Amino acid sequence: MSPAAVAGYDRIGSAALVHTAQAVAAEALRVSFREARARVADDGHGALAVEITAPLTVPVLGSHANPDEPVTTSAHRARAAIAERLRTITGRQVERVTVTFTSSIVDTPRRVR
Repeated sequence: MSPAAVAGYDRIGSAALVHTAQAVAAEALRVSFREARARVADDGHGALAVEITAPLTVPVLGSHANPDEPVTTSAHRARAAIAERLRTITGRQVERVTVTFTSSIVDTPRRVR
């Protein structure tokens, strides 16, 4: 049995949009939630414009673990992933995603216990 239609609106608050964008960006860029920052704005036509600030994750220097692709390619892929995931979660169109790398962090392999 489907629920009866009820008058009203469903809205996602700005804080929820920001935290969702921050979580999605952290996952896409392989950084912790605390290291990613997000700003989300409505573009005036109902779509979202997202600005992400996060560190660039690089392999351990001297580990001979060269990245498979240039940083710019990784950033383009992350932007697309962020836009698609936000659209899926929020149901809102994402018009623009801007990623700014402000520092770099070493991607240290974690041991399994």
